Amino acid sequence: MAITTLQQVFGANATQTSTTVTITKADLASTGFTPATSNTADSILAAIIAFAETNIPDSAVTGGSTAQTIGIADGYQQITTIGTSQFLILPKTLNFYSPYTSTFNPNNY
Repeated sequence: MAITTLQQVFGANATQTSTTVTITKADLASTGFTPATSNTADSILAAIIAFAETNIPDSAVTGGSTAQTIGIADGYQQITTIGTSQFLILPKTLNFYSPYTSTFNPNNY
């Protein structure tokens, strides 16, 4: 697999300059996300992760790709109680693959 493009992670209309990244909310609709002026930061982040997972699954890296350096995988679902309400926990694990170093550096990916 080749290095993942900006569009594969953030949608077909994603662009960047030296100072900004622009993501078009409509590009994330395939995840079930509904673009609106009132979207929460949480819902936007969830849509980005769900969209990206379709193009950068962890299985692509662990399956032998050395070009892809980030993979997203589903974790084990759980039910938890907060106060008197039950919540389903739907974990997504983000794995960063780089030559061994003792610190995390975004520039390695």
